[in-house]
Amino acid sequence: MVDPLAEALADPGLPAETRQKLQNVQDVLRADPQAHLLSLFFEGDEPRASVAFGDVDAAETIVVVLHGIDTDLADFPSWAALTRRLCADTIRASALRGGAGRVAAVAWFCYDSGTQLTALSTKHATVGAARLAGDLVRMRHHHPQTRIAVIGYSYSSTLFGELVLMDGAGPVSEAFSIASAGMTRMAADAVAEALADRSFSFYATESSTDVMAPMGRFAAHPVDPRDIAGAIVYDSDGGAVPGLPGVHGEATEGHASRTELDEQGVRHRGYYDPEAQAYLFLVDRLARLDARPRR
Repeated sequence: MVDPLAEALADPGLPAETRQKLQNVQDVLRADPQAHLLSLFFEGDEPRASVAFGDVDAAETIVVVLHGIDTDLADFPSWAALTRRLCADTIRASALRGGAGRVAAVAWFCYDSGTQLTALSTKHATVGAARLAGDLVRMRHHHPQTRIAVIGYSYSSTLFGELVLMDGAGPVSEAFSIASAGMTRMAADAVAEALADRSFSFYATESSTDVMAPMGRFAAHPVDPRDIAGAIVYDSDGGAVPGLPGVHGEATEGHASRTELDEQGVRHRGYYDPEAQAYLFLVDRLARLDARPRR
């Protein structure tokens, strides 16, 4: 069988930037024997890929992690580490709940997320949603009994709204909107209708210190997913974690997905920080999904 990544890297005419992005993917795959390349394709010189962590063939729950704007395979190592950790944490939490812990997580880098300027429209989100719809159908075809969760962060929450609007969320059991750039009114109505039909569960959160997410909602996608009827809103500002007695989570500061240091060296906790209230809640809900009895 031809290795598409090795074949791509063997091309002597690859631009240096493209080669480095592909090398990022290869480095992640070589460092983790359970990492598996699900897809690889090109848009011009720009590579797109998705990589699964955990045993995707045996998984009873697959978690699809989506990124926001200004993100491509140059950023893959950090997102891969985040996705791998989320997978491992969910497996442990599921086992504690009596589940089998057969969980895989996918770092999905298969769309052009655009820039702050293009994020004012839904063009990139709509194209990404169409691609994700096809990938979700393939996951369901290969793993018909597997539950699928989709995590939208920032602009990819807009993408999830477009996915529902185009009737592409059929395989989804659970979805999360983190620090959303907003949904169009039509997409929000489609999500509300799906929730009324109990097609999937939908969770939404945003930190009170996040000034970037509300700015995204001044454009063509003005609806805050937290305002959609049927959405389960959870906190990111620190405090008790619902469903985990005695567990206290830390507050998210700002809009970042991961914890960052500012120019003064001050640490700002991101939404996916392992001690963040939002992250602890996310892991617990994914674990509950995995541990839920199959019919």
